[in-house]
Amino acid sequence: MPAVALPLPTLPDRLPLPVPPSLDPVLDATVECIARHGLSRTSMSDIARELGVAPSTVYRKVGSVDGAVLLVVAREAERFLARVPDVMASASGPRAITAVVAACVRTAAEHPMTAKILRDDSDWLGRVVSRRLDAFLAQGAEVARPMLEAAMDARVVRRQDATLLAHWLLRVALAALVSPPPGDLDDALDALLLPMLTPAARR
Repeated sequence: MPAVALPLPTLPDRLPLPVPPSLDPVLDATVECIARHGLSRTSMSDIARELGVAPSTVYRKVGSVDGAVLLVVAREAERFLARVPDVMASASGPRAITAVVAACVRTAAEHPMTAKILRDDSDWLGRVVSRRLDAFLAQGAEVARPMLEAAMDARVVRRQDATLLAHWLLRVALAALVSPPPGDLDDALDALLLPMLTPAARR
């Protein structure tokens, strides 16, 4: 099946709180500090020093180191969503969806801040999972749902509950990020996901 250009909504616009570009300098400084020192050893003073401003300025903008990290995650999500139509167009059939999941995992794994946190800050990840994961998954599913519905309408993906499918795809992506599957990521995702994505053969 050839690649299909789907009539996708403007996915980044579906995020509830877009990160303003005015925060880019402090978020870039956050990424630099955490990639260098790790999350547990990064303070607001470190971020302020990297940025060349007083700590009070950083506090006003992001509130805390955890707040800055979550804003970085939100900003990178916006940037990734802007790439999704191109990623989908690069693959054919239901692999358009597995290509997006693979790109999501790779983008997160290769980001300098995320990579450092995954290596050295499992305690922070545990706090996020216990306190925020359900809300993150619900928000992500709401963003992904129209993309999946468009793929179903184009008969690229088997018709099913788009919200439930979005939740499962997000959970698979998270598991692959935290504990990568053996072998090639694309092959592993295709083996797992294509059976649930491939439309039934027409009679």
